[in-house]
Amino acid sequence: MTSENTGVSEAEMDDEIDLFELGMTLVQNKWIIALFAALSFSLATGLAFYMTPKYEAKVTATFADEGKSGGGMGALAGQLGGLAEMAGVSVGGGGSKDASLAYLKSRVLLEGFIKDNDLMPIFYAKQWDAANKKWLSTDPEKMPTLWKAYELFSKRILAVAHDKKTNLITLTITWKDREQAVAWANDLVKMANANLRQKTIDETRLSIGYLEKELQKTPVVDVQQTIYRVMENQIKTMMMANTQEQFAFKVIDPAAIVDENAYVSPKRALMMALGALGGLFVGVVFVFVRQSLRQRRLRRSVTQ
Repeated sequence: MTSENTGVSEAEMDDEIDLFELGMTLVQNKWIIALFAALSFSLATGLAFYMTPKYEAKVTATFADEGKSGGGMGALAGQLGGLAEMAGVSVGGGGSKDASLAYLKSRVLLEGFIKDNDLMPIFYAKQWDAANKKWLSTDPEKMPTLWKAYELFSKRILAVAHDKKTNLITLTITWKDREQAVAWANDLVKMANANLRQKTIDETRLSIGYLEKELQKTPVVDVQQTIYRVMENQIKTMMMANTQEQFAFKVIDPAAIVDENAYVSPKRALMMALGALGGLFVGVVFVFVRQSLRQRRLRRSVTQ
């Protein structure tokens, strides 16, 4: 049967994949493939050990007891209507949890933390002249800014996760210095608690002052009694804030220093394995391409 009868040209028959021939090609060029794998493995290994190890410091916390404002605050505030809103009375509820969690990741907290701990020279050590306490470059476009430091900190160093089922909050700091990572993780939660506690004290003090003025204005006994009850709950809230350091977040498991070999990146074993596999793949492709080019040259020389 000729190629005309089968409808298959001789060129097409020559191009059909011969698994045996491919296997023989790989065997004949095994040292070339091994060389590619070894080179790639060596490069991956060198890169894995060249990269600076990074460590994780984790703080596990939950929301502090929200009962500090009193279970009847919502009802009392409802009785006062617009007066409670004007006084800034906090009625508690799930919204305060959301607000506290949002504050833990907020720009105002992180920028304040960066400034208070003087972290910019640490984040941008290569651009900082430690001897003269100034940036190496005076170009405003090249100098690090607080906004850039916040972006770096919030996106590459800090991670905050909230499990809604258990209400557990996990704050993670990933950094090259184990001790610094632990200090930052613990101190950031402390700062968030302190700031939220002070904010509550200030707001409660203002609302009590407002309610005292309104109390003097109204002659209605029922309204006076309601105001007294609201003021009583507000005073309890202020007392709790003054005495409770873990005001918004109750730390269950603070961050602790891990062993030196407990880094989370780079994944050295994975990088080395991928390097070897990548080298094998490149080596096989190289061998097949070279073999294909040889066959084409051979065909051309035959036809000529």
